[in-house]
This record gives sequence, C-alpha cells and structure tokens, in this order.
Amino acid sequence: MEHFLCSSSSLLLHFLLSFILFASQIPLASSNQAYYNYSNVTCIESECRALLQFKDGLIDESNRLSSWIGERCCSWEGVDCHNITGSVLKLDLRNTVPIYEDGHYCKNCLGGQLSPSLINLTNLRYLDLSLNNFSRIQIPTFFGLFKGLRYLNLSSAELAGEIPYHLGNCSHLQYLDLGVATQNSYITQNWLRSKDLGWLAGLSSLEGLVLSWVDLSAAEDGLKAIKMLSSLTTLKLDYCKLFIIPHLSPANFTSLSTLDLSGNNFSNYMVPSWLHNLTLLHDLRLSSNNLSVPIHGLFGQMTSLALLDLGYNRFEVSTLKSLCNVSNLTYLDMNNNNLQGSIPSEIGQLISLTYLDLSYNDWQGSIPSEIGQLVKLTELLLFSSRLNGTIPYSLGQLMKLQTLDISYNSLTGVLSEHHFSKLKCLKKLDLSENSFSLNVSSSWVPPFQLQYIGMRSIKLGPRFPEWLRMQQEVEQLYINNASISDAIPSWFRVLCYDIKYLDLSNNNITGSPLEFKEMKSHHGEDRAILLSSNKMEGSLKSFPSDIWYLDLSQNFLTGHIPKPDANQTVVRMIYLRLNNNHFRGTIPEDLCRLKSLAELELSNNHLSGRVPMCLGNLRELWILNLANNRLYGQIPSSLGNLKGLNSLLLNGNKFVGKLPSSMQNLTGLQLLDLGENRLKDIIPSWIGERFSKLMFLRLQSNNFHGGISNKLCQISNLQVLNLAHNNLTGNIPQCFNNFTVMASSDPGKYHQGINNEISLQNFKGGRELEYSSENVMFVKSISLSANNLVGEIPDGIMDLTGLKILNLSQNHLSGRISKKIANLKQLETLDLSMNELFGAIPPSLSALDSLSFLNLSYNNLSGQIPSGNQLQTLMDPSIYEGNSGLCGKPLPNNCLQHKLPMEKGPILDGKGHNESDWSWFYAGIGPGFAAGLLGVLGILIFKVSWRYAYFRFLENAYDKICVMIALKTAHLRRNFL
Repeated sequence: MEHFLCSSSSLLLHFLLSFILFASQIPLASSNQAYYNYSNVTCIESECRALLQFKDGLIDESNRLSSWIGERCCSWEGVDCHNITGSVLKLDLRNTVPIYEDGHYCKNCLGGQLSPSLINLTNLRYLDLSLNNFSRIQIPTFFGLFKGLRYLNLSSAELAGEIPYHLGNCSHLQYLDLGVATQNSYITQNWLRSKDLGWLAGLSSLEGLVLSWVDLSAAEDGLKAIKMLSSLTTLKLDYCKLFIIPHLSPANFTSLSTLDLSGNNFSNYMVPSWLHNLTLLHDLRLSSNNLSVPIHGLFGQMTSLALLDLGYNRFEVSTLKSLCNVSNLTYLDMNNNNLQGSIPSEIGQLISLTYLDLSYNDWQGSIPSEIGQLVKLTELLLFSSRLNGTIPYSLGQLMKLQTLDISYNSLTGVLSEHHFSKLKCLKKLDLSENSFSLNVSSSWVPPFQLQYIGMRSIKLGPRFPEWLRMQQEVEQLYINNASISDAIPSWFRVLCYDIKYLDLSNNNITGSPLEFKEMKSHHGEDRAILLSSNKMEGSLKSFPSDIWYLDLSQNFLTGHIPKPDANQTVVRMIYLRLNNNHFRGTIPEDLCRLKSLAELELSNNHLSGRVPMCLGNLRELWILNLANNRLYGQIPSSLGNLKGLNSLLLNGNKFVGKLPSSMQNLTGLQLLDLGENRLKDIIPSWIGERFSKLMFLRLQSNNFHGGISNKLCQISNLQVLNLAHNNLTGNIPQCFNNFTVMASSDPGKYHQGINNEISLQNFKGGRELEYSSENVMFVKSISLSANNLVGEIPDGIMDLTGLKILNLSQNHLSGRISKKIANLKQLETLDLSMNELFGAIPPSLSALDSLSFLNLSYNNLSGQIPSGNQLQTLMDPSIYEGNSGLCGKPLPNNCLQHKLPMEKGPILDGKGHNESDWSWFYAGIGPGFAAGLLGVLGILIFKVSWRYAYFRFLENAYDKICVMIALKTAHLRRNFL
C-alpha cells in the first residue's frame, strides 16, 4: 500500500512538473498571444541582474525605465514574466510616442548600446526594441543565441550595416521585423542592408517577415531564399531596391495573405506570373514600380483578394476594367497611372468596394452614373484627378459611403441636397478646388454628421452656410476662398469651440473676430484658426493656450496686441500672424512666454517703441517679421541668440546705430531685410563670411558707408542684393560673378523660411515692387543705385546670365557699356542712368529680348542709338536724354542719312564725323604747326635778302603803330580837357 502511495505520489509529482513545463509554453505558441505582467511573481535573480546590466548600457533621456529599480523585475516597465516560474518571457521597449526633431532624433527614444547580458534571459520569447534611436550601430551577432525567440521587432530603431547571418539560428522565430515603422506620419530611414538572404532558410517557422526599405540591391534573386518559407502569411519587401524577375520557379509561400512589393525593380515592367499561384492573397501592394504590361486575368483566381494597390504605375484603363470582375475587392488604389478616357461603367460591379482612389490620371469625361451601383462603398477618393463634367445623382445612392473626396478636379455644375440625400454614413466630404457651387436651401438639414468638411475654392456664398449649424461633430472645416460675404453668426461662434482646424480665410467675412475659448472636449490636441484676408474689425481679446496656429492677417483689427493669459502656464502657439492690420502700441513682452513660437508676423501695423530684448529667448523662432511699423532704437543684440532664424525682416522702421556683432551667429539666415531705417555702419565682412545660406540681402535706404566688401562674393546662393540709397564708395567688386544662383537661368531654391506672408520689396522698372513668396524665388536682382560708387562696371556682372534686374543708377561710374551685356538674356530691367559712362551704346543691347525697362539717361554717351528686337518697343525719349552725343530714334536729332554707318561700321557724331576723323585731326595739329615754323625760320637764316626785307617790314609796322598810338593819346587828352 505504501509502495502504491509512493508510486502514486511520484506519478502525481511527475504530472504536476510536466503540466508546469507544458503550461509555460502555452503563451508562447503564437507571437500574437497576450503577455501579462505579474507584479507579485518573484523575479529570477540572475535575470534581474541581466536586465540591470542591459539598462546600464542604454541612454534614457526621458527616464522611461525609471521603474527598473529593486529586485521585482516582473513589475518593471516593458517586462513580462511567466506567472509561475518568474522567467522573463517578454521585453517590450517599443517607443510608442516618438517626438521627432532633426529627422531622426526623438526625446522619448532609448539609445546607447545593446548589452550581451540579454542572452541570460534564457526563456525570452518576445523582444521589441522598435522606434528607438541606437545611432546606427549594427545588430549584435549575439541575437542569434536567442534559440527560443518567437517574436523579434527591430523596426525603425536606427540600426545600420549588414544584417548578421546569425539571425538564421533563431529557428523558432515566427515573426521578424527589420523594416521601417510609420509613427505619427513619420517614416524613418532604414540603414540596414543584406547582400545575401540565405540566412532566412534557417527560419522555417517564420510566418511574418518585414524587410521594408532594407537595401537588397546586392542580393541576387532575393526571393529565391524567401520562396522556400512555406509558413509565411505576411511578406513586406517594399522599397528594397529588389530586382524581381517575372518568371520565378513555383514558390512554396502559397499561404501568403499579405504581400507588399511596392517600390522595387520589376524586369520588363511586368507583373510576375508566379503571382497566379498565390490564391489566398487578401492584401496585395504593387505601387511605385512603373509597371505597364497589362495584367488581364491575373486576379481571377484570387477569390480572397480585398485590398489592391497599383498606384504610381503606368496601367491603362483596360487594366481597371479587368479588375471590375474581382467581386470581393473592398480597396482599390490606381492613382498616378495612365488611365485615359472615362471611368468604365463596369466599376459598378464592385459592390463590396469601400475605398477607391483613381487620382492623378488623365481621364476625360465625367464620373459615370454607374458608380451608384457601389452600394457597399464606404470610402471614395478621386483626389486631384482630371475629372470634368457634373456629378451624377447616382453618387448619392452609396448609402454606406464614409469618405467622399473628389477635390482638385475640374468638375462643374450645381450641387443640391439631392446629391447627398442618402449619404447618412458620410464622415468626410471634400469637394475642394472644383468649379461648381453648392446651392441648398437655408432650411436644409443634412442626413450626415461630418467630421471633415473640405470646400475650399468652391462657391458657397454669399451667405454664411446655415446648414453648418447642424454639424455638431466637425473637427476640420476648410471653407476658405468660398465667396462668403457675411458676418459670422452667433451660433457658429459657439460651434467652433470644438473645431481643431478652422480655415475661413480669403473671403469677405465682416464683424468682430472670434473670441477664442479653449475646446470644450480637449484631448491634448491643439487648434489651428485661419481667418486671414477678410474684413473683420475690432480688437482681439486673448490668446488661448490650446491654439498652435493663429492667422488673423490682412484684416482691419485695431487696439493693442493682447497678452497671453497670465494664468496659462503652457502656451503652445507655434505660428502667430497678425500682420497687415491696424494694431498699435508696443510689442508686449508677454509674447516672450510663447516658448514654442516658430513664426512671429507683426509687419504692416502701427506698432511703436523698442523691440523687447526677451524676443531673443524664443529659441525656436525661424521667422521674425516686424517690417513697416514705427519701431525705433537699436536692433537688440539678443536677436543673435536666435540661431535657427531663417528670415529676419526689420525694414520700414526707425532703427539706428550699427548692426550688433551678435547677428553673425545667425548662420542659417536666408532672408535679411533691414531696408528703410537709419542704420549707420559699414557693411560688415561677416555677412559674407558667416551667412553662406543667404538668398536675399536688402540694406536699401540707410546710411551704410565705406566700400562693398569682396567678402560678399562668398555668398554663392545670393539671388537678390539691394544696397541702394546709401553712402557707399569705391569700386564695384570684380568677383560678383561668384553669385552662382544669379548666373543660372533656373529659379532660385524655395526655402522654408519664405512663407506665404513674407514679401520682398525691390526696385524694378523704376519703381519699387513687392514680391510675394509665390514669385520671390524667381527674382534675381542687383540694385546699387544712389551711392557714390566709381570706376567701371565689372565684366563679372555680365556673367550673371540669370539676372533679371540690374540697377546701377545715380553713381559716378565711368567707362563704356560692355558689349558682353548681351549675355544677360533674362534681363528685364536695366538702369544705368545718372553716371559718367561714355562712348557708344553697344549694338548687342538689342539682343536682350526680355528687356521691358531701360534707362541710360544723363551720361556722356554718344553715337547712334541701336535699334531692333525689343528696343523697338522702348520708344520713350527720356530713356536717352542728357546724352548730347546721342542721335537716332527715339530722339529728335536724327543722324545724317548719307553718313550713316553700316551695321558694323564706325559710329558718327551729330555732324557726320566719326571718332577716327577727329583723332587724326587732333594728331596733325602739332606736327603741322612745328613744320611751318621751322620752314619760315630756315628761309630767314639762309636767305639774306629775305631776312632784310622781313626786318624792314617789322620796323615800318612798328613805326606806324607808335604814330597811331600817339595820335590817339593826344586826341583823348584834348577831349578830356
């Protein structure tokens, strides 16, 4: 009996131990199985030490691993243990809320080194280090020692180099992700590569493989190893630079349900025929492959196919027509193809379709009425395609439609409530940038509750849309440029409290501005309010803390700029645009509390006083525009702290003194405008030495003196140089041909520092024009007028073939106009007036076909005015006045017809003499006089009779003169007495 009991006890104990071992494997059977954190489980001491050693090698700036203290490692952040043995089964350190800066660095990321102490976690089944920043270190080879690992995710972890073949030793691995992860709309760069995918052959249990953006360009026939993985259900090889041959031997991965081969190199632009064997595919993505060969019948056997992405290829409409037989398709993307003609009516057969994107194609015709057959459609995107015609009423029959986007087309006609009568499920409606109008009654009650409304640049007005009153769930509203000429109704002032993005700009909206209150249902998301280019009046009350973008520019607002609420500890405003209003008073120092401010636009107001020194504390600022106010004093030296500044506009004020030396720290400047002030300084050499990114430099109408430094020529990106109306002296530097952007005919580069609100004033055609951000990139200009510059015009300027404006007027420049001026083919404005230039106007000037303004007046030019081409249109005589030696049209003093030179002959003066004639005349006077004098003297010396006669003549003449003088003297005395 005792033996039986002992035996029974042994069997029971053996059963219990076996059950424990079996139970320990249960949560590891699938990579998708849930893992739990058992805080009461005792942690294995050796594994606790291993985790602490691993932590010591990490960089944790955000202190995410603050809970990793003590000995109870099963309760630590990201650590899950077995509920009985205490073994660490799961280590999940994925960064869930990255905040990106400078491309790849994020504040919440873990970094540092990956300690080999992790191999002491002998039962580890799940390891996730994705979306961190390990500064491009290699994947450690010891990862191949995780024999029991089922799940490994290293996506977007900033790892680099060759993928170690040791990973092929993880034979139990079911899911491997070495690709990139999309998080918060950011796609990180993948620095991994692999020359040979043979190591994958050891991962026979693999079900999911993600190698997105891994460089496989050197992997010959990269699919050869992958095709043997018979358990694969998910394969993502998008943007791997993989060369895919169309005729691959039959693959073993016939269990695939998800396949992404986007952005690779397909041989002969063909879809590979081996796709026919993948009959279980549910999700297929082949976008961005330049595919063009028709694929008729390819998807006939793919009865499970629901998602198909063929965007960014060259398929024709016949391919789209063939896809209409794939009855289970719910998602179809064929944007950016060569679909020409009408949408085929057969598309109505796709009764399960929920997403359709046919954007950016070459369609002709309107949306077919058959589209109304898609009764199960929940999302329709026809974004930016070339659709025209009217919208059929059948589109309104798609009762399950959730997203309707037909924006950026050429659709016409009138939309009425009948178009929307059955769209009860609609959540997103975007009709923007079309040529139709919305005509509904004021009492219309829409059947839907929209979250997104896009109606920019269609006709909604003139009344404010009354139907918006019923839309209680709106989060984004875009009705800018919608022909609204009305006041904002009171009901909308309440409704907009919960709108996250509101754009009513470019209308004729009147009344007082909105009173901004914090959102009623605030979930940590900030708002954007755009009300620019309207006719709103009155004062602005406050800046709420939950607005990150506020644009009230180009209205008629008055009063003082409000201060941020003193009770608000966090003010997250990034863009503040109050320019082109009637604000007065000083710039409030409280604006310096907006620590996140990147753009401050206060130009074209009536602000006065000094610029607050504390603006230098706004370290995130990249645009500061205070132009055209009444600000005075010196430019604050604290602005030199704004090292990220791209644009600084202080023009049109009353600033005095010198430029603070601290400004040389602004090495990222692209636009610097200090014109129309009272600054008195030399042009510092550090502008050329430090501002290598500068595109626009404008110092016009100040008191800058001294010479123009050769250092300016180091700014090769410069495309506008305006130093006009100063007291500059000396010569124009010969090195101006170093301005390589001006020497190019291409438009200047568009930089982020030039935004929609920034404008540049510059002389063109004898007047100062204002260039907006839309055309400022095309301006290439040199303006040095109204200074005291001397010397000749440097030939280097004639190498700037992209130059559009050249204004050197009102100086003391001398010499001739270079014949190389014909190189300036793009020149539109040329002003050389009021200088001391002489000689002929070169005939090559007539080669400037783009010239629309010319002024050569008040110089010393001579000869005939050239004619032909564009010069024929410039017939104002004032262009040439003040040059007495010029003749010919359009001047009244025509050159003599019979002495007119040939096209390349000598140039005549006003009396028909050319310059060569006068030169020989003056050269002959001296020798002729000397020869005559020597001849007379020689005869008197050698001819005695002539010598006597000559002196007798002189004596008689002398006597007669003396008698005449005596008689005249006696006569005068007699009259006087």
